[in-house]
Amino acid sequence: MDNVLRLIIVEDNLNDAEMMISTIKGAGFAVRADRAVTSDELETLLKKHTPDLVICSLKVPGLSLEQTITGIRDAGRSAPVIAVTDTDADVIDCMQLGAADLVRKNQTEHLKLVVSRTATCQSQWRQLKQLESALRETDRRCKTLLQSSRDAIAYVHEGMHIFANESYLELFGYAGLDDVEGTPIMDMVAPNDQNKMKDFLRNYAKGKEQKQELDITLRDTHDKEFKANIEFSPATIDGEPCTQILIRDQANAKELEQQLNYLSQRDLLTGLFNRQHFIEQLGSKVGAAGQGQGNTALVEIVIDKFEDIKGIVGVSGSDLVIADVGKTLAQSANEGDLVARMDGPNFAIITRHWEKDALSAYMTKLLKAVTDSIFEVEGKSITCTISSGAAIIDENTPDANELVARAEAARAEAAQGDGGKSVIYQPKAGEMTQKQIDEQWGEVIREALKDNRLRLLYQPIVSLHGDPGERYEVYLRLLDKDGNAVSPNDFLPSAERTNMAKGLDRWVLINALKKLAERRKTHPDTIFFIKLTAGSLQDPGALPWVAEKLKEARLPAESLVLEMKEETILKYLKQAKEFVNGLKQIKCAFALDDFGAGLDPFQLLKHVNADYLKIDRGFMQNITGNQENQDTVKSLTDTAHTHNKLIVAQFVEDPNALSVLWGMGVNYIQGSFLQDPSEELNYDFSSMG
Repeated sequence: MDNVLRLIIVEDNLNDAEMMISTIKGAGFAVRADRAVTSDELETLLKKHTPDLVICSLKVPGLSLEQTITGIRDAGRSAPVIAVTDTDADVIDCMQLGAADLVRKNQTEHLKLVVSRTATCQSQWRQLKQLESALRETDRRCKTLLQSSRDAIAYVHEGMHIFANESYLELFGYAGLDDVEGTPIMDMVAPNDQNKMKDFLRNYAKGKEQKQELDITLRDTHDKEFKANIEFSPATIDGEPCTQILIRDQANAKELEQQLNYLSQRDLLTGLFNRQHFIEQLGSKVGAAGQGQGNTALVEIVIDKFEDIKGIVGVSGSDLVIADVGKTLAQSANEGDLVARMDGPNFAIITRHWEKDALSAYMTKLLKAVTDSIFEVEGKSITCTISSGAAIIDENTPDANELVARAEAARAEAAQGDGGKSVIYQPKAGEMTQKQIDEQWGEVIREALKDNRLRLLYQPIVSLHGDPGERYEVYLRLLDKDGNAVSPNDFLPSAERTNMAKGLDRWVLINALKKLAERRKTHPDTIFFIKLTAGSLQDPGALPWVAEKLKEARLPAESLVLEMKEETILKYLKQAKEFVNGLKQIKCAFALDDFGAGLDPFQLLKHVNADYLKIDRGFMQNITGNQENQDTVKSLTDTAHTHNKLIVAQFVEDPNALSVLWGMGVNYIQGSFLQDPSEELNYDFSSMG
């Protein structure tokens, strides 16, 4: 049970209501409370959510205890009610009406005990209901799987059949389950092997038979004999212990292998081909075109304004939109086209339509198919457009990576403005390849270092619970020759491809530690969060170098939190594990950025022992109005706390989000609402005290 209690308090005296909330907080609960003094107010609150607990004063003129309990029942909610009173009242009368208990208002310790007990019981009751529901669903699925399995499966109790699936009945020639129920299993064994089966079953029942399989000759209802391998295992059916016997159909092995191969190539959300398989096929198409074996085209597609869609329907709803758009694209593509989901709202197609007019018409057809569709998501009708960019695969295509870069450039051009356009990449004379672009960025970075045009910016990270200390995130900015700031998103990818990221990481650390050492002379509790790139993970000397620089700056390791994106960690998991383990040895903390977007984000913590988890910005979109995002952040926070991890909510832009995040138990917040990144360390942390 978590310690966040959603309360409805039926009390006309506001001071008494506040006293009860304070008392319950004193019992160790975080309280989210609403107050009702009329039946209409109670009905409105119950329509919004199910409370964990209702506390009802016996002296509210417009809402009696009986009316409160009836109102909860009529609303289809299940919540225990604790009656409170400041006069004499009969506890038996209250409990007969349906109250869990009766407490006098001035007996605060009694109230704490009753609330704790009742909340625990309610939590356990809900868990029981969830488990019962899960058990029913599991039982239903098991029975469905048993009936649909091509393996022959039966359940035997004391040598008699009590259940058999269709494959088992068909194998032995029985018309239905009624024909085999109560039939001894020995009837299925050939006469020459019956002693063998008896000995096995006797020893198996006594626990003396360790062997779980038996090779034996069986016979069907027509006395036709056949050899089989039977697997035995303990089981229960309808609560009764029994033995499961399974006669496996070896002919299905090949089919199973084909199914596994199929799944390894597919995106689970859309059923389209996945990125890995698509890139493999793209490489083959590029190679074939280079040998004059036929031209094709690559089409890259993105759903326009996808973040707006996510804000309307939430994360799971946006997944449904992705799936529906993927289905529409697959249905609109031509036979023989390879359609894949790459990631997020991005798709790609390899098509045989490579000539300009045919390719343009093809892309227009795809756009129209999506634009004309209405996607129904959780009762909301969603329409959207797509932007697509294409690159022709012919003898002049340099390589698959360059081809993807060309198609993505065309797609980005199409997506400008409101999107909803299609662009075919047109190679230009002397146009740079990706390698040349990287080399150009490398030169820009070298010149910026030489001309001192790199800057550090600082953004406060503030505790929601009054934790001491001043925390700042450190950002890198590059100034062009005109003094305009260039985002790291523009130059860091090239820096990583050209092995310059390591040097940038070191420049940031050297200058940030210098600033930190100076700051801690007057603010000794200051901590810096510094983000590193994949360049540092690929550098075996990075960790010793960090330790040495901390020593040179006379800074405690606890004053530094190194940070990396979840995407980088997953890409270099082995190196990341070693790096973070090394950080722990020197007492330096680690933060995992963009956390929570994966299918099982906490699985990563088994390999990388992060201290801070910085929630992916996608979950912060419209956090005050999006219940699904709130539920996700709350779930991530609760689970993180069970692992002794601290949660940082980034990109907080709305002051109304503070109370929401505080109520979720989020530890720290960061975002433009507090302060935009600045060259000065001038945030007043006492303003949040």
